[in-house]
Formats: sequence, structure tokens, C-alpha cells
Amino acid sequence: MARKGERKLFLFGRYSLALLLPKRWLTELGAKAGTIVSLEMDRARKRIVVRFGAEQPSIKSRKSADHKSSDEPDWEPIKEL
Repeated sequence: MARKGERKLFLFGRYSLALLLPKRWLTELGAKAGTIVSLEMDRARKRIVVRFGAEQPSIKSRKSADHKSSDEPDWEPIKEL
């Protein structure tokens, strides 16, 4: 069953489209936090199609092997003139 809703669309340029979907709509469609959502325009039916992709990979912060933490900074203060 399709549910109709009204939402304002913002056009930028000739072919670009910006649309903010309400959180309630996305949760009803089954989108979770981190899910990639793409919007496509179906010109034949004059509708916007919402497609869900794979979830974004989690970002892990790792320090490089070359980086060594030290108490002393790498810089020296400038001498007074």
C-alpha cells in the first residue's frame, strides 16, 4: 500500500534536487542509522524513488605506526629579539 505525502522540494541549478525526508518516513521504510539512501527521479511516473544501499562502514581511528606520542612537543619556542 502506497502512502502519499507532501514535501517541499528545493531545486538548485538545472538538474539537481535537494529533498529532506522526515525521520518518521525513513523509519517506517526500514532505514537505520548509517544506511545509505539514494533518491532517483522516475520521469515516466513523475515520482521520486527512494533506494536503500549498503550501510556505511564504521570508521576506526588508528594511529599510524610511525607516530610516537611523547610528552615534549616537536617545536621550540622563538627566542626574544
